[in-house]
Amino acid sequence: MCTVTIVPYDRGVRLFSNRDERRTRPAGLPPERHDLGPRRALFPMDPRGGGTWAGVNDAGLIVALLNVTAPASSLRDRRTRSRGLIALELLRSDSMRVAIETARALHADAFEPFRALVVHAGRLAVATAQANGTLQLTVRPLDAPVLFTSSSLGDAVVEPPRRRLFERMVLRAHGGWLDGQARFHDHQWLQRPDISVRMERADALTVSRTRIDVTRDCRHLQYQAPVTLGTCGSVRQATTCCSLL
Repeated sequence: MCTVTIVPYDRGVRLFSNRDERRTRPAGLPPERHDLGPRRALFPMDPRGGGTWAGVNDAGLIVALLNVTAPASSLRDRRTRSRGLIALELLRSDSMRVAIETARALHADAFEPFRALVVHAGRLAVATAQANGTLQLTVRPLDAPVLFTSSSLGDAVVEPPRRRLFERMVLRAHGGWLDGQARFHDHQWLQRPDISVRMERADALTVSRTRIDVTRDCRHLQYQAPVTLGTCGSVRQATTCCSLL
């Protein structure tokens, strides 16, 4: 469950990812530098599955991952690998061509339905795997802001209201796309926090926000997540920043 937006700007591209998880799931690990074959990459990590939901490598290639919520009738009883491992495989790529080849070679039926996003050199690739194991892949220029979102409530439940908000806050932002993007990812409807971008309900909530910037001279990742302080149990937002260049 998460919401991802990608905004091109004059110096490069910025990706935001709100990660929504159940309250019982272990907290994600803050981002670190990792060696993935010949590539170096930055990403936070899911301690349960060992993968990630958003990252960037030293070639300037950005990867983000979302769940796809399928109707219950289409789910199959099978053992599955963590979807976060898909992002690690894609982050080994040094070009869009290699990332596309890697996505096509995935055994999609080994994972629950997913949508993998790859951004590099002004292009966006989207690989979507359905419950039956089929993989659809599209590639297009990234010349305007885009939105992807999912929810365990049902993707069709949250996508329309979030998209209308995205069009108003980002596409028509008076202060520019980047300002609108930041405000969008912090938005919560008081009467409907369960379907908000900054989501909150009894069993789940937005647990972190990842921002990735890639320009000609920079590969930068900023990660915000709550941390508990000492024995008093008070909570504050902690921000971790790291760069490859």
